Amino acid sequence: MALDRSKLNKGFQIYLANAEKASGKTYDDMSLILSQSGLKKHGELRTRLMDKLGLGHGHANAVVAIWLMPGNNTPPLAIEKSPAKGPVKKAAPPVLTKKPAPVAKAQPAARAAKKPAKKDPAKKSPAKKK
Repeated sequence: MALDRSKLNKGFQIYLANAEKASGKTYDDMSLILSQSGLKKHGELRTRLMDKLGLGHGHANAVVAIWLMPGNNTPPLAIEKSPAKGPVKKAAPPVLTKKPAPVAKAQPAARAAKKPAKKDPAKKSPAKKK
């Protein structure tokens, strides 16, 4: 089943077309490289395309994002995570042997006396009329 590009938003359509132009490969070729890699994480897949086809970060990122979308020829392992093995156990609550010491409240600092503002010698005070 080929990729239905009309279902992609305009940004992905443009990135995909430019990635195909930059690499000289079709989306199907890139999809095959990703499928055969056995990798599952987005970053690993992106690096694979960058190394194999010489794509830049943005183009490789867009191709992988499209490939990971459900229904775009991705193997199930690339999208689904394996279920946890066995029953999930709850962690035991921590055991306290001593009671925690009470936290003392901080005392408010004494206010310092307000100092008068220093006058700037460069500024002249207005002359007083007599």
